[in-house]
Amino acid sequence: MAFRIPERVRDIAVHASAAAIAAALSFYLARWLFGHPEPIFAAITAIICLASGIPNHFRQTLNMMVGVTIGILVGELAFLLPIPFLEIRILLCVFLGVLIGALINLAPVVPIQAGASALLVMVMGPATAGLVRFLDVAVGAAIGAAFALALFLHNRAASSDPEGGEPYETKEAVLKDGP
Repeated sequence: MAFRIPERVRDIAVHASAAAIAAALSFYLARWLFGHPEPIFAAITAIICLASGIPNHFRQTLNMMVGVTIGILVGELAFLLPIPFLEIRILLCVFLGVLIGALINLAPVVPIQAGASALLVMVMGPATAGLVRFLDVAVGAAIGAAFALALFLHNRAASSDPEGGEPYETKEAVLKDGP
């Protein structure tokens, strides 16, 4: 009698493995390419891009980059405000980041990342959370997209997720809809 692993468990294990390897590789590459001592955002981005249950990893990657970019820009611009209290700047940054991200009308990851990125720039400062974070996120997104292309972009048009949601990504869907 052969032991069979249920398809759902296999799918989750493949996604978890891909996310773990991509996170470690992103961390290493960002440290090697840019000399960042702790490029944690590169690893986090790869994990978010390759999470199990996401119907389109390329769309997730693009939305992640859009949200991070909005948040970093909002956070950077907030340093120009003549407001002495950090808490007020945080309030304004998070509000504007989430608002702008949501108004673009993309996936929920956009306003989440926009608000979180604005907050990080305010608290950690632009030297740590501005361009440095953007470069780390770009590395994580590139690695995440490469893993998604290599592992998950296959023709499963007839297949949909267990919850009956959108079909898993297919070459046709990505080409037609774009990332």
